[in-house]
Amino acid sequence: MTEQSRRLKVGLVSPYPWASQWGINRHIAGLASELAQDGHAISIIAPAEEKDGQRAARRRAKATRRGKSWETASAPASTEPEDARADFSSSRSTEGGVHILKISGTFHFPYSEHLANLALPMDVTERLNALLGQESFDVLHVHEPYPPSLSFTALRLSHCPVVATFHTGGERFLSFQLMRPVVERFFGRLDGRICTSQNTRRIVSSYFPGNYDVISSGVDTRAFHADPVTPDDAGPLVVFAAWSDPRKGMALLTRTLRLLPDDIPRFRLAVVGGEKLAWRPSLIVPRRLRQRVVFQGSARSKDELLNIYQGAEALLAPYATSAQTTAVLEAMACGCATIVPGEGGLKELVSEGSSGYLLDHPYSYNLAADIVDLLVNERVRRNLGAAAARRATRDAWEKTTPRVTKVYAGAYRRRQGKAPSHSAIEPVEEGETILADLHMHTSYSSDCQTTPAELLAACQDSGIEAIAVTDHNCIDGALEVSRLAPPDMHVIVGEEVKTTGGEIIGLYINEEIPKGLSLEETIARIKAQGGLVYVPHPFDPLHKTPSYEVLARNAADIDIIEVYNPRITFTSFNDRARRLARKYDIPGAAGSDCHVPEGVGTAMISLQRFTGPRELLLSLRQADVIRSKVSPIYLHSLKLLKNSRSSRGDRVQ
Repeated sequence: MTEQSRRLKVGLVSPYPWASQWGINRHIAGLASELAQDGHAISIIAPAEEKDGQRAARRRAKATRRGKSWETASAPASTEPEDARADFSSSRSTEGGVHILKISGTFHFPYSEHLANLALPMDVTERLNALLGQESFDVLHVHEPYPPSLSFTALRLSHCPVVATFHTGGERFLSFQLMRPVVERFFGRLDGRICTSQNTRRIVSSYFPGNYDVISSGVDTRAFHADPVTPDDAGPLVVFAAWSDPRKGMALLTRTLRLLPDDIPRFRLAVVGGEKLAWRPSLIVPRRLRQRVVFQGSARSKDELLNIYQGAEALLAPYATSAQTTAVLEAMACGCATIVPGEGGLKELVSEGSSGYLLDHPYSYNLAADIVDLLVNERVRRNLGAAAARRATRDAWEKTTPRVTKVYAGAYRRRQGKAPSHSAIEPVEEGETILADLHMHTSYSSDCQTTPAELLAACQDSGIEAIAVTDHNCIDGALEVSRLAPPDMHVIVGEEVKTTGGEIIGLYINEEIPKGLSLEETIARIKAQGGLVYVPHPFDPLHKTPSYEVLARNAADIDIIEVYNPRITFTSFNDRARRLARKYDIPGAAGSDCHVPEGVGTAMISLQRFTGPRELLLSLRQADVIRSKVSPIYLHSLKLLKNSRSSRGDRVQ
């Protein structure tokens, strides 16, 4: 099985309630259906829109925090299925082989689809974190991950590699402007980036530089296809898209209808989508055109839309954005000539005068002129519709989905690793348990005064039977410790190398690696010696550590991540390291990073006895981290005190 054809478990996260079947949700539904047909296990995660479900979810969350059971928080409990008692399982359903998982508790502003549900309450975070932990996705695909939406929350809590699709630039969102520093930090965690248009890529990359794949939205050409239009005495059917920006759209439609001339050819106008009107249609449509205009409401199913589009000859979408590309493509695939904005991502679908018209600006007189032109020139209208159908086939889901799957494979590759001998996912047989410390220093490091003999004595006092000596930019100290160590002490020769991208440790090496090389070249030299790549104290600003982006880019070549270091400035950095190790399925380890004998034993791992790199990786999969309560300030103070005394002694001599 090739890498791209690997069957994956994918979670698609939408920022909008699943009841809304326009825009981004239509894109997600089409992609999910195609992925499921290809054999992937697909789940869609979206905010729940039911108020009752929100209330029930809040009761469950409060009961859990108070130590009560769900049975005491909601009645009757005996009739509820066991798997429905989880915070998110009560909103689980299946559509066409795709699981729909709804998260209750989010807030929605009922203005338009441009505002996603806000995933702010703590119980929403707890519920989503529990879902991601239980589902164990191979790849998480978040759409429009701008804060504080459910997609952004999923990015923060992800347990696996994350791919993001940007449908709009987001520069007009208030949260985008206010939280850009936060957004930039979390966007660094992305393992794949997709934009649905070149215009979106240009905007997003200007704020958040990176590599973006431009993959357009798709269309189900098997369902949406052009059929010959039966002539109607009432004239051709024109569809007005009210699902893009309903309030502006209705105002524009009202002004446009009043500008249409009295001698315009007969036509029918269907207003599709949008919110329920707060006013009577008779107040919107001029009296002379009321018999020609019908309000279809929010058509949702493919059959409903297919009947409308196949009977229509033109689509008016003056306020559509890149987020509505799928809906526009569906109309184009059915042979509808289109009128779309002349700026933004949609203009990449429509060639002026070839498959539709581009509005330089959604002014009512511009739209009215284009409508008149389409209705008067039947031949032009039919030619534009035929060209639109041909253009839509270029973005059929069977053509765009493999490109998305390729991005998934690239993200998943970071997790699965390139060297199966070091992936270590098989269970370990029961054996003798020992204590180990994989990050230690001797006086061969410029900032340490602990001699090899003192280090060994401290290890024996602490009961440690396996150590990794990782002096800065040299292996002489590790070699001396190896010569002095008793037979029952397993000594790993290592080196903490200062690269241009941050510090990295090589374990089980036999040749010194010079400092100043790039991170990638240093990793290559470690691998060339059959060694293991160990990431020490990640994210700690007091150390020169690789950035999250660099670690994610090289995750496939990283063998071990230090998930506990007692000398870390804040414990939250250890938590971030654990999340990184879990996300890319990399074994975690602990090291005291001791520079003084008193630091020995402040961090250890209990694992089965090992004799080489492969056995170490296997043992780490079931290792336990033993933490110390010694203050990092105390350890740093001892180090500075001993180093200062040594410096004064050197000057006296």
